[in-house]
Amino acid sequence: MLNAYKIYNKHLIYLKLDNNYNNLLDAIWIDLIKPESIERKKIYCLLGQNLATRPELEDIEASARFFENQEGLHIHSFFFYKNKDEHAGTTTVAFTIKNGRLYTLREKELSAFRLYRIRMHKNNIMIYGNPYELLLDILDTKIEQLADEIENIYSHLESLSCIIMKGHKNDQFNNALSTLAELEDIGWKVRLCLMDTQRAVNFLMRKTRLPKIQIEQAREISRDIESLLPHNESLFQKVNFLVQAAMGFINIEQNRIIKIFSLVSVIFLPPTLVASNYGMNFSILPELKWKYGYLYAIIIMVISALAPYFYFKRKKWL
Repeated sequence: MLNAYKIYNKHLIYLKLDNNYNNLLDAIWIDLIKPESIERKKIYCLLGQNLATRPELEDIEASARFFENQEGLHIHSFFFYKNKDEHAGTTTVAFTIKNGRLYTLREKELSAFRLYRIRMHKNNIMIYGNPYELLLDILDTKIEQLADEIENIYSHLESLSCIIMKGHKNDQFNNALSTLAELEDIGWKVRLCLMDTQRAVNFLMRKTRLPKIQIEQAREISRDIESLLPHNESLFQKVNFLVQAAMGFINIEQNRIIKIFSLVSVIFLPPTLVASNYGMNFSILPELKWKYGYLYAIIIMVISALAPYFYFKRKKWL
């Protein structure tokens, strides 16, 4: 899918393309999501721009993510996303700036881009109207999204902390541990995106001559990242603390159950010892002369085994 935008009266507006894409020359931002081969050919034929390939997007070497060549200035940056099942992930977005035009290439729709388009639709004025301003605005929106994710993790940790500290039952501890693992994974992905964005901004400031206002915007993004990283680090400490607390409560509960079983075995040990010594072979036992005495004894044995089992199961000791 190909979307194009142009500057009109210092506002970023959507550019409706004609059948032959000829008005693509008016675009300042060309956003491609899983572009088809015909769209790649149109970009190359009309604008002479080669787009990054999938293997290039997946390359994690720094030299392959931040570089400048005859095709323009390239920044490949990690973006955070959540799918329909709320599972977190990261995907690479390729930014290319050449001939006063910004190209973005990505594999999926991202909330950071959607939020940026909404802001632009609300008449946000672009000061310089150049591709570097667009890039910095998108990265700034990305940082705000990551900050929101950190706040969401804090909120989830608070609720989990109440569950764990109140010493609920084992099944709730199991759910809490599973959620903590998911939150730690989200926190790690957020940290990866923050650090990657920091490197991207530093590269942009080194390689380009930005206007003074945009230099200050880039520095502001770097400061925001530096302020968020300690918060992100504290999340890992909080997760680790809650995991240890949950494991401690689980161990206490398990020790209590083991204590109960030990007590039961000690109580029934003397009667078992007496019964094994005498064998209960007394002529006064009425069951010895019953026709179904053996079956009766088997049933009693089964009941005596099942009754404690279901009782322990009901008490959730098993």
